[in-house]
Amino acid sequence: MDYEGPFSMEDIVTSEQRAREEGHPYVIEVDGTPIGRIGLNAFRRRDRICSLYVLIGERSAWEKGHGTDAVAALVDEAFDRFDLHRVELWSTADNARAIHVYEKCGFVVDGRLPERSWKGGAWVDRIVMSVTRDGFQASTAAADLRRHRDH
Repeated sequence: MDYEGPFSMEDIVTSEQRAREEGHPYVIEVDGTPIGRIGLNAFRRRDRICSLYVLIGERSAWEKGHGTDAVAALVDEAFDRFDLHRVELWSTADNARAIHVYEKCGFVVDGRLPERSWKGGAWVDRIVMSVTRDGFQASTAAADLRRHRDH
């Protein structure tokens, strides 16, 4: 992610309030334990586009498929519930784990914005990605979601 430092409880409360006002935030839970956040915001109704954000903050939950499951479920909901044409997002270019998750969900790179984030003492590029309904439906994550629902 592209955060500058630690969060105070006030920062978290403010962020949650803003998330509810601007979109549809969710908590990602595994066996009743919160491990991260995900949501949709920046809706552009005329263009039928919104933005997606996700953070798996619990490091012990990394590399277990939870991010892929959460992104796939929310992208599926975005297309079904909101009748969107496209879901978009951005990531720092050095976040290979996140980019891999997005690609499994059908996202493709739309562009690269050079030196947009200052991270770890250096400039890092941002990657802009998006997925259409058809792109998502053709993805491995969507196929896994359908198999899970069928059982």
